[in-house]
Amino acid sequence: MAAGSCLPEDMIRETLLRLPVQSLLRFQVVCKRWLALITSSDFILTHCKHRPKHSIMLTNTWFGENYGISVLEADAKSKPEHRNLPSSLMNNVVKCRGIGSSNGLLCVYVKNTHNVDYFLWNLATRKHRLLLFPPTLGHYTPRTFGFGFVPETSDYKLLIIDDASFDGHLNLKALVYTLSTDSWKEVEGVTASRSYLSPKISVVVQGMWYDLIFREEENIVQGTLREPRKVPSILKFNMVNDVFSKIEDGLPYDNACGRNLNLMEYKELLAMGVYRDEETTFELEIWTLMKNEYCWTKLFVCRPLPKIMTMIPLGFRNDKEIILSDYSTELFYDILQLYDPSTQESSVVSTYEDFIYFDAHNYVESLVSVDAWSSSCMQMFS
Repeated sequence: MAAGSCLPEDMIRETLLRLPVQSLLRFQVVCKRWLALITSSDFILTHCKHRPKHSIMLTNTWFGENYGISVLEADAKSKPEHRNLPSSLMNNVVKCRGIGSSNGLLCVYVKNTHNVDYFLWNLATRKHRLLLFPPTLGHYTPRTFGFGFVPETSDYKLLIIDDASFDGHLNLKALVYTLSTDSWKEVEGVTASRSYLSPKISVVVQGMWYDLIFREEENIVQGTLREPRKVPSILKFNMVNDVFSKIEDGLPYDNACGRNLNLMEYKELLAMGVYRDEETTFELEIWTLMKNEYCWTKLFVCRPLPKIMTMIPLGFRNDKEIILSDYSTELFYDILQLYDPSTQESSVVSTYEDFIYFDAHNYVESLVSVDAWSSSCMQMFS
């Protein structure tokens, strides 16, 4: 009797949907019936939506050869688990940075002594694929990136932005990689007067890429001219039609904010963390931008917090706890903390002496392939 032939189809499906990826990879060889089920686009989509979310810390190191990522489990109290880059990508690596994560696919930027590589990586299936950069597009020095799933087109896109600044102007040019066609193209950039991009990671939310951009303004306090104020706006890239725009009005920003701002995703909305440094109060506000992009709403306030000018909100774990990166000027390395707004308590998750920075991305274990999908397969994620 064939394996599982005595069980109803619905029961087999519901049972398999609750299993981790590694078990499903083994069960593909049980019989052709199970192989067809597990590799079907409908099953892959449903399984992906059922898996618990993790938070990914993609890291860059000062010393050693342990370039890779650290995975913080969704409900675990243990320290993040480090995973090295695939061995084929470890030759002469000098820098590694996470670009984004969507439906179980990670997009990672790796720089070695000779060139720059971009690759897709599925941690669960242990598959990866280089995204070959066409020489005809010339030399691009990446300033910031974006990677994500675009619901309107049921596709994945990678955005690479290069900048050249002169006379106080920021001139951007950009490249877009599309997974379904396995192709690159140049898109028209944007020029911003007396501005510069934030050094922090950008975020892709529902097919829209966002990053902070700062412009300098005069700062006169009690008749005295001080250092210019850094006033933020948000640079936006629509991954559906490949067009840049800006969000300049209504941002939750004032003189007390400094530059400790960061963009995140919260329940499929764009979120901004604002660290306020006042004379007696040091607190972190979390704001979300409504889908119409006309109104910011204060989600909650994290207090009390210590006076630490380098505290940066990186993202959320399970849409509940806030992941905070705090660079210690005494210890010279980052301290990773979790803050629970419901209890107003924080806990140290880990300290990393050899990491320059953390990038936090939501991650879910999945069977999604790193190869270009057919249009019919991609429609399942729309």
